[in-house]
Amino acid sequence: MNQALIKWKLKEVMARHNIKARDLAAEMGVSANSVSNLRNARTMPRLDGEILNNLCECLNRLAQDLEGEITPSDLISYARGPNPVVDENYEIKGAKAPTQQKKSRITASKTEIENTSLSTAA
Repeated sequence: MNQALIKWKLKEVMARHNIKARDLAAEMGVSANSVSNLRNARTMPRLDGEILNNLCECLNRLAQDLEGEITPSDLISYARGPNPVVDENYEIKGAKAPTQQKKSRITASKTEIENTSLSTAA
């Protein structure tokens, strides 16, 4: 089972500061469904810097009992995972090799076979 190393904590931040989804949606100028999807995500959603900045600014404007600013580091947490297993070729086990590397390995294997065939024929 894959465990998420980066967790998205918007739901917890909103609950801690008593921010309602509809209020955040209105403040951000997005639909309530968009905020609901953001809030319910378990892992870090793909957000560009502009959206993340806007989200933090809106949260800070709406937050009650705010002791400090809400920053991106309040919205994510990181749990270090186990060290990956690396084989003798310095490849991470279980990771797929990029397509270009696969093609170069196949080409190298074909060249070896051709060279072996040529030296046997000579």
